[in-house]
Amino acid sequence: MTKVGQLFEDEKIRAVKEATAKATKEVTEKATEKALKQGLSVEAIAEILSLTREEVLEIKDKICTPV
Repeated sequence: MTKVGQLFEDEKIRAVKEATAKATKEVTEKATEKALKQGLSVEAIAEILSLTREEVLEIKDKICTPV
């Protein structure tokens, strides 16, 4: 593969990784919000979504803080 071809390939890979990370973050935040609204504890949410307690609390604060 040429250097230019490799640069394009690297850019595509980077773009896919960024899009995947963004989508994962959005889904995680939505799932956390729904779970909190249903009354699940922070600890239960953290365990179910494989997050730390701090990550759940950070999302909770973000959701509860008006923009």
